[in-house]
Amino acid sequence: MTPTLSPIARPRTFALLAAVSAMTLMGTSTAQAQDAPPVNTGKVAWSTGFDLVTEYWYRGIGQENEGLILQPWVDMTATLIEKDDYTLTGSVGLWNSVQDSTPGDAWYESDFYAGVTATSGDVSVDLRYIVLYNPSGGDIFAEEVDATVSYDDTGLWGQDGFALNPYATLAIETDGGSDAGTNKGTYLELGIAPAWKDVCGSDSVTVDMTIPVKVGLSLDDYYENGMGDDDTFGYLDIGAVFSTPLADLIPADYGNWTASAGVHVIFLGDTAQDISEAFGTGSDDYSVYGTFGIKMEY
Repeated sequence: MTPTLSPIARPRTFALLAAVSAMTLMGTSTAQAQDAPPVNTGKVAWSTGFDLVTEYWYRGIGQENEGLILQPWVDMTATLIEKDDYTLTGSVGLWNSVQDSTPGDAWYESDFYAGVTATSGDVSVDLRYIVLYNPSGGDIFAEEVDATVSYDDTGLWGQDGFALNPYATLAIETDGGSDAGTNKGTYLELGIAPAWKDVCGSDSVTVDMTIPVKVGLSLDDYYENGMGDDDTFGYLDIGAVFSTPLADLIPADYGNWTASAGVHVIFLGDTAQDISEAFGTGSDDYSVYGTFGIKMEY
């Protein structure tokens, strides 16, 4: 989740990880986990997991496109206020990227964040402070303040389980920067994630499908290349992600486990492409990458 500072060139690779993973997870679980009650009914909850990706893109800037890319994470939330249809929660979390082809230490990135989320009805506002740290280099890539507004539109649709899940994120860099320039930038992300429940229609297997679509924009100096140019359009990312519960493999007493696999195509703006090319992580105006992940919620 952070910009790279290394311009060392690496050849492009792409593995069909998503396709293989999707076929694997399709046969691993049954539909009985779909309606499983939550194990944790208290005010503190946590989740953890990892993702394997064939290429690591951070907001349209290539970080790594070769070798093993493992991204483990952990998140903890606590309900601070709960009254009528209003809820305030606090959260802290850690996200990492381990890359065996990146020069230096394989532990390329460790991001810490803390924040609060206010939810009223179907609208949520999330505020958080994020430190993007490079353990192998012993320095900070960037620090930023993020604000995300999201809307739960499930109730607007007659189809059970379908939602568009629209959101908008504003990120303001307070130190460092994501690009090749020297100025701190301001970033805007707009996205939707249309989701369908149980797309297989099987009595024995539950598979949900999501089509995440997001666009990243520079409001000020976010995609500044080495010559000082800054395009508004950074990237467009379109994916197809399939997920399934793992209740047959892991008892509910150990939390709710989910496996997912997907494939994405990302289209780059001119200066985002310039930055990735200068960093040695790609020179094309688009790329295709796969993902596979395991998540546990308790």
